[in-house]
Amino acid sequence: YPANGTGGHHPYYNSTQELHRSETTNEKNNATRFPARTTATHIRILFISKMHAFKIEKENIKKKIDEGIFKTCSKPSSATASWWHTFLRIKDGKDDIIPFLQCTKCLSIFSYDVNKTGSSTHKSHAQNCLGGGAASTSKNQDISDMFSKDKISLTSSKAAFAEACAKFCAYDLRSFETVNGQGFELLCQSLLDIAHKHPHRIQAKSIISDPTTISRKVQKLAEINLYKKLINRLLFDLKKIKLFGITTDFWKNKYSSESYLTVTLHYNKGGVMNNFVLKTVLFSDAKTGENTKRMIWNILKSYDINPDSYEIIYITDNGSNLISALNGEAHIRCICHCINLVVSQSIEACPSIDLIVAQCRDLVCHFKRCELQSKLSSTLKQDICTRWNSTYDTIWSIYLNYDDVQEILLNRNEEKYLSGIDRYLIKDITDLLSVFKICSEKLSADDNPTLHAVLPWFVKLKKTCEPRSTDKLYVIQLKKALLEKLDEKIWITDIHYIATFLHPETKSLPTLSHSERNKVVQSVKKMLKTVGFDENSADTIIVTDNDKIKRRRNKRAKRADITVDDVLKEFASNDNSLTDSDNDVYDEVLEYMKSKVIYEKGEDVLSWWKKYSCIYGKLSSLALALLSIPASSATSERVFSETGRILESRRQQLAPDSLDSLVFLRNFK
Repeated sequence: YPANGTGGHHPYYNSTQELHRSETTNEKNNATRFPARTTATHIRILFISKMHAFKIEKENIKKKIDEGIFKTCSKPSSATASWWHTFLRIKDGKDDIIPFLQCTKCLSIFSYDVNKTGSSTHKSHAQNCLGGGAASTSKNQDISDMFSKDKISLTSSKAAFAEACAKFCAYDLRSFETVNGQGFELLCQSLLDIAHKHPHRIQAKSIISDPTTISRKVQKLAEINLYKKLINRLLFDLKKIKLFGITTDFWKNKYSSESYLTVTLHYNKGGVMNNFVLKTVLFSDAKTGENTKRMIWNILKSYDINPDSYEIIYITDNGSNLISALNGEAHIRCICHCINLVVSQSIEACPSIDLIVAQCRDLVCHFKRCELQSKLSSTLKQDICTRWNSTYDTIWSIYLNYDDVQEILLNRNEEKYLSGIDRYLIKDITDLLSVFKICSEKLSADDNPTLHAVLPWFVKLKKTCEPRSTDKLYVIQLKKALLEKLDEKIWITDIHYIATFLHPETKSLPTLSHSERNKVVQSVKKMLKTVGFDENSADTIIVTDNDKIKRRRNKRAKRADITVDDVLKEFASNDNSLTDSDNDVYDEVLEYMKSKVIYEKGEDVLSWWKKYSCIYGKLSSLALALLSIPASSATSERVFSETGRILESRRQQLAPDSLDSLVFLRNFK
């Protein structure tokens, strides 16, 4: 049938032929004048340029189709080949058929003239095209693509690999998330690199190692390579560091009841916080204070860190063995553990609240046991005693799903599970406990400074628990219990006061009396001497009391908008004017305290001290070191979560050294 459907040749095609004829005539003339141009190289260049022009021509056609200038139409009535199901003919602006086709899957443009071109290319493309906006790898490749090694279609390869991953998850009982990890990506890249180095096909069995070999390789990689690298790095870094932090905690394997101890190092280098998991060891001896201290000291000495040669601040939970082990050392309690104790013990001290929480736990267990979670828009959270803020999460999840839970229980005639849980009561409880949740989440960070925020958050929590005239009776009871437990369980030390002083926004310590602030200043000077930044200024009266300055009233931050900056600003809003005596002697601490520094909201405090190190050289060294020490032992807790995933029920025979190597490799990438 004719290309234009009318029996004659289309002018679009004729103009293209005329262009080719004129170019051929010019080439013949040039060949006569310049015989050297008839070489194979010249012919190849002309061929590439023509194919490139042809590619541009097809792109213009596709563009005109997208713009609606050209249109597509169905195949000719006389066409019977199966490949026509994948292609459409193209009409120009005058509704005339032009000698080109468009693939319905990938929208690529192909030339076609029944009298001049064959159909093998179209047939091959129809069989191999997978869609997705890209043409298949067929014989009809553009010449520019043929000479480009980087433009290789990965569509078919990706589909084949996805199928292999699906079989991997099914055959080896692996989670789908296995293919989403950094280690799996590293494994795949290694295989591709191996295949690239060998010209022939490799059988997978020939390079897969035995599990025992992998186990030995893990220990060798950790001990010989990374372990030595970390030792050399710490030897170099700690030469210039006089103060750093150590977090440590115990963890128990729920399957074997074996105890493990993790030690993590925290220090500042060049204004950047550095955290390293040093060791996770099996603790087979009795967990006495003496044995615990010996183990911690041995781990530090294995990295050539002599505890007697450095000023170290230890951060642990309230375990009696850890407190006994670190007696006489600079030791602070994990603030997140303390907050968790405050909340849990305060709830237990209020029988009515404790009963509601128990009913909430029963409701969640009932939904999990009866497999009713799938009927809710969001799942109910189970209360786990070892998980921080778990009680809050349980109550809050019930409040969010209250209507759906009520409807489901009514349909099952099980209203008893919700009868003792009042919607408005649990809303009041979560409104109060949400501040404690936000506080523990902010202070559990180990990648940004938190130690300076402990005191402001402590003040914030106490203000939150102050009773109001509009509070209901059970809320007043809970607030009273929280206030008592805050004073009993939260341990605020001189280190916390010094850290708060070293933050530019809270350096005035407005909640303290003038004598208490003077005491903090003296503690700062003492620490400067202790860690080697000698401050040789006379002891003078630094601040005076000024009761005539009115304290500004604080605005209560909204529940979802409480940030560390908000808490620091609220803490500093009670600032009293500072005056200095005529007898004051200049020193760096005094100058820092009196000066009105510029600190923008959201600015990193470590960057601020690094910027002002030329003005406050000794204080900046102390601030960078101290503020890089975390306020909680959350780093060790995160290691325990990783350890729990490694020591699953089917891996209880894993050797302690292998466990330590796996944890070490993961945290020292």
